Amino acid sequence: MKSIKSQILIYLVLVAVLIFSSLAYFSTKQLEKLNPYVEAQYLEIATARSDQISKELTGALEQVKMLSQSNVVQEMNKDEMMDFLTSVNLGEKYRNMSFSDIEGKGMNTKGVELDISEQEQFKEIILGDKDYWISDPFISPYAEENIPIITVSHVVKRDGVRIGLINAVFSTASLDEVVGGIDVGKSGFSWILDGNGNIVAHPSRDISIHTKATHLIPNQEDIDKVIKDEKGTMIYTCPEGHKFMASFSNIKGSPGWAFIVSIPYEEAFSEISSIIAFFRRMTLVYFIIVAFILYLYARTLSKPIENLKKVFERAANGDLNVKADEKINNELGEAGKSFNTMLSHIKNLTYRDPVTGLYNFNSFMLELPYKMEGLRGEYGIASISIISIDDFKRINSISGYQTGNKVLETLSKRILNFKMPSEMVARYFGDEIIVFLWEADYESLENRIIKLWQLCGLSIDMNHHRFRLKTSIGTSIMSMEKGSYDEVIHEATMAKLKVKNSGGNGYEFYNEAISRMIKEEEELDDAISKALEKEELYLVYQPIVDITTSEIISNEALLRWDNESYGRLPIPVVIEFAERKGYIEDIGFWILNEACRQNKAWQDEGLGLTAISVNISVHQLEKPDFVDKVKIALELSNLAPEYLELEITETTAMENVNEKLATMLKLKRLGVKISIDDFGTGYSSLSYFTKFPIDTLKIDKSFVRDMLEDSNAMTIIDTIINMAKAMDVAITAEGVETLEHMEKLKIMGCDKIQGYYISKPQKASILEQMLKKLP
Repeated sequence: MKSIKSQILIYLVLVAVLIFSSLAYFSTKQLEKLNPYVEAQYLEIATARSDQISKELTGALEQVKMLSQSNVVQEMNKDEMMDFLTSVNLGEKYRNMSFSDIEGKGMNTKGVELDISEQEQFKEIILGDKDYWISDPFISPYAEENIPIITVSHVVKRDGVRIGLINAVFSTASLDEVVGGIDVGKSGFSWILDGNGNIVAHPSRDISIHTKATHLIPNQEDIDKVIKDEKGTMIYTCPEGHKFMASFSNIKGSPGWAFIVSIPYEEAFSEISSIIAFFRRMTLVYFIIVAFILYLYARTLSKPIENLKKVFERAANGDLNVKADEKINNELGEAGKSFNTMLSHIKNLTYRDPVTGLYNFNSFMLELPYKMEGLRGEYGIASISIISIDDFKRINSISGYQTGNKVLETLSKRILNFKMPSEMVARYFGDEIIVFLWEADYESLENRIIKLWQLCGLSIDMNHHRFRLKTSIGTSIMSMEKGSYDEVIHEATMAKLKVKNSGGNGYEFYNEAISRMIKEEEELDDAISKALEKEELYLVYQPIVDITTSEIISNEALLRWDNESYGRLPIPVVIEFAERKGYIEDIGFWILNEACRQNKAWQDEGLGLTAISVNISVHQLEKPDFVDKVKIALELSNLAPEYLELEITETTAMENVNEKLATMLKLKRLGVKISIDDFGTGYSSLSYFTKFPIDTLKIDKSFVRDMLEDSNAMTIIDTIINMAKAMDVAITAEGVETLEHMEKLKIMGCDKIQGYYISKPQKASILEQMLKKLP
């Protein structure tokens, strides 16, 4: 019969085996779940670089297109074109430019006579029906040293007839520099593949454009996947038998190219593998230590072992805030210390924000009670601050999301260095950072907040840009008594919103004034929510006239609010508030119905077949049932779809472009017209608008107002009009207030005008009288 000590030892050893095995198994499984994040990291690199090349190709095509439309090129005079094209500077990466007639005869800017009748771009544009073409790399008989080149070509038309084409030529060396300039670990590399399975660019000089992709990826099915899919990640084995992970993304605007990032599989997942291996080794070490201690001290160490077992079980169940006892003066204490170190690594992987390196908001909320408990009994003030970057979207739109992320990371590091050990910093949501601060008194806390705000305003140099951030900081004082942290965060958010509503770039402590502001907002909320029910909303209409015939061809419906308390509140403020509070859908549907009804009534009275323009909120446009609601409004009013024009602001159109495009196409199939309002005020790429099925661009009134005194405004208007004509899109100028405005716009080729020179917005009855007086 075995002794009790032996039995206890056996049982405890078995329990220890079970605990460590379970912990190793479940932790390994959890760590293996991080593999998709690694894949996503490399896919992000591939996508970013493919977007970079796409933008360069699109930009080159736009430049060539503009040249093809110039008067000199359209005259097709050989000598004048040579002088003109030689003077054009497209950038260092371009080797030369060339042109040819419809027989393929031409000349490049180096004076070499050309015959491109057998080249790809000639066949696609002159012999085919393409207006432009970007070629795959090829060796031209006219390029020195047999250097592979790529041509960006565009048709030259005169009165709609093809008379030739124009090319911009650059070597594949620029693409080789792009793929060669990317750091992909120790052994990784990036490369470009075309739609025929040929390698377009590669960092190795031994690989040329004649090299097939099978030189790197033997399996043709894998190559077909890269060519067919828009983006993705796959695992393949190279001819030498090594396993690789490849992340790829199609290059939009190219002739079927894909950007690929290849990295050895073991290297890609080496960090996770090393953590798993480290964890397994440590698990084995823990078991040996525990078994040895149990053998020597089975009775005396039973309680510490049980405690350690409980810690392991809580960690295996997902509680990463547990901590093993490190004070035991033996191997169990060392094991607890190693376990805590290991758990800290796992916690970083779970609770760290990948962009800024800060803890994420979930980690912040988990740690906050422990921070507060640790400060209990200390003399001082605890606070929560929300830091928000003003107009952060502008940085992303101008410099790209990668630069925006770098700016956010730099700011986060500054704030992290600013905090004390007892304080916390975490990423909140989007461009916002949440901070827990502790100070002796209110004055000291306010001084800290001022220093924090000044720190956030220091300039940041990034990618040849200097950003001087403007930030809004809202702070709320915390009670040391246990309470709702969500309420404190909400108060800090309200204080931050007060700063933003006041113009931003400042700081504010939550106080009773903000409480009153919230109460006033609630009263406004109640008034707007009942405006439809009380029939306080009504529409006014502003005519839009043909600039040539002076005929009223449409009327824009504009919202007004007849309310005793808020009647003078600007309508844009009312609409912005309704959007935030969720009333805009009901109000927008009412506007749509009323405008269609009124326009149909005017038509039935014989006052002309004019159209009605209705402004659409981004919240309406993003709703899945928006197109159905437009159908309902047309059916209820019996108004023909071609007499309804929906106005969408430029900034609205450029958010979630693919979703907006899909909705616009549905509306166009319905027969409704679409116009882009406030055009020219955003930071959008003009190339996007070639995708939109729009009928009209409305030039923002700020440009029209300044056009007679500001040459820049005049240039912008002229550019928009020329662009619209090239796109076969009508132009409406808003804010026309004088005869001089109208005459100048007429000379510039504007189609329609709207403004006080024609008429102020009028109620339906007044506008009806105007329509009756028209011949």
